Amino acid sequence: MNRVALLIAILLATLSFAPPVAAAKVDVDFERLSRSLGQLEADARLGSYAANEIAQARAALVTLDESGKGKKRAHLLYMAERRVDIAWATANVFDFESQLAELQREHSRLQLAAARHEAEQARRELDQQRLLAQIRAEEAERQAEEARTLGEQETAAARAEADQAQRLADAQARETVLARREAELAGAAADALRTRINTLRATRGTRGMQMSLEDVAFASGQSRLRAEASDSLAKVAEFVGQDPGKLIRIEGHTDSTGSANANQVLSQKRAEAVRDALEALGVDPSRMTAVGVGAERPIAPNDNAEGRAKNRRVDVILVEKQ
Repeated sequence: MNRVALLIAILLATLSFAPPVAAAKVDVDFERLSRSLGQLEADARLGSYAANEIAQARAALVTLDESGKGKKRAHLLYMAERRVDIAWATANVFDFESQLAELQREHSRLQLAAARHEAEQARRELDQQRLLAQIRAEEAERQAEEARTLGEQETAAARAEADQAQRLADAQARETVLARREAELAGAAADALRTRINTLRATRGTRGMQMSLEDVAFASGQSRLRAEASDSLAKVAEFVGQDPGKLIRIEGHTDSTGSANANQVLSQKRAEAVRDALEALGVDPSRMTAVGVGAERPIAPNDNAEGRAKNRRVDVILVEKQ
C-alpha cells in the first residue's frame, strides 16, 4: 500500500469513529406561533389591518428564538403568544368593523328610503285630513249661514262647532305624526341591535377557528342570553357542527371595570350560558369546555367605552390538534 492510500484509509477510519452531530431540536411552540403569524401576514385582507401588531409579534418571536432558554422561556413564550393573539384579534376587529360600516351604510340607505316613503304616506294622510277638515268647516259654515236667520245665538254656536272640528282635525294630524315617529325610532333601535348580534363570521386565532358573541347578546351585567341572540347561537352551532371531531373551548371575557373576582364570575357564567344554549341546539356536551377568563385577555384598550365593549365577549373556539 502506498502512502496516499494509507492516508486515505486513516482518514476514513477517523471519520467513521467521529461522534454523530446532534440533530437540532425543533422548538414546537416557536414553529406553531411562526406558522400562525405567517398565515396572518399572507392573508391579503387581514394582514393589511394589523401591520404594527404583526411587527410586534414578529419581534417577540425573534426574542423567544434568541433568548427563550431556561427560566426566561415561559415568560417570553407567553408574551409571544399574546402578541400573536393580539395581531390576529386586531386584524379581525378591523375587518369586522369594515364590514359592519358597510352594513351600517346600507342600513342607513334603507332607513332613508323607508323614511321618505313614510313621509310621503304621512303627507297624503295629512292632505286627506285637511280636506276632511275643510269639508267639515264648509259644512259648518253653511249651517252657520242658515242659522243666521234664526238669530245670533244659533250662529255663534255653529261657528264654535266649526272651530272645534278644525282643532280636532289638527290634533289628530299631530298625533298621527308623533305615533309614526315613535314607531320609526323603535324600529331603528331594534334593527341596530339585530345588526350587531347577527353579523357573525368565523375568524382564525392561534388556537384555531373561532366565533365571538358580543356583550349585546346578554343583558347589561347579566349572564342570561337575550332572545335576540337565538339567530347568532344557531350560526355558532352550525359553525362547530362543521367539524365534529374537534373539541370546543368556550371562553368568557370581560373588560377591566369592577373587581377581578366579579369579572371572573360573570365571564364564567356567560361562557356556561353559551355552552348550555349550544347543548340545547344539539351540540355534543362532551366536546365543550366553558372557561371564564375575566379581564385577562383584552383585544382592545380598556380606557374608552368602545374598547371595553369589544373586550366584553364570549369566544367559541374549535381547538386545533397540536
